[in-house]
This record gives sequence, structure tokens and C-alpha cells, in this order.
Amino acid sequence: MAVSAMVEDSAWLGKLRGELCALIAPVFAQARSRFAAFAYVAALLAVTGDRKSCWQLGEQAGHATPRRMQALLAEYAWDWRAALERLQRFVLTHLADPGAILVLDETAELKKGTMSVGVARQHAGITGQIENCQTVVFLAYVTARAHTLFNFRLYLPKPWCADRWQRERAQIPGDTVFATKTEQGTEMVTGAVAASVPFAWLAGDEVYGRSSKLRTACEDAGKGYVFAVPVNFTVTTPAGRKKTAALARLVPRAAWETRSCGRGCKGHRDYEWALVATSSPRHWMLIRRKISAPAELAFFYCHAPGLVSLSILIKVAGKRWPVEECFQQGKGQAGLDQHQLRLWHSFHRHTVLSMCALALLAV
Repeated sequence: MAVSAMVEDSAWLGKLRGELCALIAPVFAQARSRFAAFAYVAALLAVTGDRKSCWQLGEQAGHATPRRMQALLAEYAWDWRAALERLQRFVLTHLADPGAILVLDETAELKKGTMSVGVARQHAGITGQIENCQTVVFLAYVTARAHTLFNFRLYLPKPWCADRWQRERAQIPGDTVFATKTEQGTEMVTGAVAASVPFAWLAGDEVYGRSSKLRTACEDAGKGYVFAVPVNFTVTTPAGRKKTAALARLVPRAAWETRSCGRGCKGHRDYEWALVATSSPRHWMLIRRKISAPAELAFFYCHAPGLVSLSILIKVAGKRWPVEECFQQGKGQAGLDQHQLRLWHSFHRHTVLSMCALALLAV
């Protein structure tokens, strides 16, 4: 990149950071917490490498010790929920699109210890194995221009919810109860609808595609969805109740169409697609198969409140992947998982500030 372009990008990022800082400033009652938060976000973007602890962030900010950064996360008085709401306002100011797609997905933050809030032996999608980790459910805001993380919930395993000593030690609010990932996702989606967040579609993997409550919430709100579903997912067709695997065998050869679901790092992602009608005029089963390996199938249960084309459903199915880019960039450039935070509010504060850094990069 030319030096002039680098200077221009730096100036543009500085302008955006000033805008975001002005927006979240009223959240902080004291100047020391306000300035520490601004420095925290700037340091997240500036520090390179795999470690972005309070030591590294404090050093980047010119502090002699990590004390101010630690106090920002654990001691200073400020409401992370209010900061998140203002961050969402910033995202919508720059990226709002009535055709936007909300994407639900969870990510694991691998941890070595057992004291951080929510850490337990559980399935980690990033490795496909049972790991010692925290699991966080995120809602991403995806548009044709950019995408970023928009909301989140820390998944609290049942043993954590039932262990009074752990709850008190981690300062988990007393009204916090166990909620499944799909329940957390449904809460975020209904919250976005209630807040009049502009979007038209919802997408997610099989975890969320299985949830009839989540699907019903979308339909009641007049939103379309394209959810991945497992091979044993059952739908009602004019020919009766069928599992998705059986539906694929009934598709005539001429019904498959080769389409791209969007550009990837290696060019267009071309697959063969087929759309199967169900007994409902507003629901379909979208089937995808790999061109080079026709036995590799993926299934998507779809709903649209009005007329919709195959191209649009394929486009929404392909837009599920930007959330993975959000996770990669959030962890690699915004320090999303670079913490060892034991307290409930410390974890949420760090996550919101990391999301601020990620939103700046997205815009």
C-alpha cells in the first residue's frame, strides 16, 4: 500500500474512532473510565500478536502499569449494556440496510484455567472437539457493504447456573438462569425486531435451524429465514412427511441448477442447488450439493413472507459465512478472545469494547 493511502486510511479510522468515542462517552460517569475505554479500543487495534492482555494494552496506551485497564474492566462504574446499545447505533448509522441479514452463530474461546466465568468442558466448534472453553452466541449484522458483530450472549452451562459458590465468585447476576443457545438467539432476534433494526432475513446453522420457537419468532415478525438443518429434519410435502435425505433422492436430475452463493477467498463458490416445495406456500427445502462430490449434501429450511426467487434464497444461504470472518477478525485483530477474565461484568465489558474495535474495522 502506498504511504499516502496508509495515511488516508489512518486518518479515516481516527475520524470514525472519534465518532464512536463521542457516542459511547455518556456511558461513563467519570473521565478516568471514559479515557481508559477510549484508550482500550485504540490499543486493541494497535497491538499486534496473539496476546492483548491488560499489560500489552496498557503499555500501548502509555500507562506505566496495567492498573487502569484492569480497573476499567472490573471496578469503574459503567453499564456495558448501554455501551452495546450505542455501539449498535453506530453500526446502523453506517451500515443500516432494510435488506440486511442477521446471522446467528456461536464461537468458542479456548481457556486453560477453570475460573473464568462460563468456562467448562464443552463442544468447541473451532476444533470440533470437547474443549475447556467459554461459548458465546453472537448475532452478526451482514450487508452487501460490510459485516460486523451486533449482539451477544455468554452461554452459561447448567453446572454454572446450579453452583451457588461459582455464581457468587464470578458475580453472576442473581436473575441469570440457564438458557439454551437457541433461546439466547431468539431473545436477540426478538430484541432486534422490537428495536426496529432494519433487516429482512435471518440465517444460521443447524443448531438454530432445529428451533421451532426461533423460526416462529421470525415468521411472526414478518422476516424470512434460511436455516441449515440436519439430514433427519422432517418436513411435510404434498407427498407426505419426508426427511431431508429422502427429499434429495426425489429431485429429478433436470431440477438441479448450478449457481454461486457468493465469492470466497478462491473465487465464486459454485454448487448445484434444488428447491423442493412443502405443503406450506411460504416454506421450502433448499438442497445444495457439491459439484465435484454429489454425495455431499447440505439442507436449508427456508421461509419468506412474500414472493422470493431461488437466487435470493441461495444468496442468503451464502451470507451465513461472513460471521466466521467476524470471529476470525475479532480474535485476530480486535482481541475478542484475548483475555483471562473471571467476573461476569468484566467479560461483558471486554467483549463490548472488542466489538467496538471490530465495528470500526468493518465500517
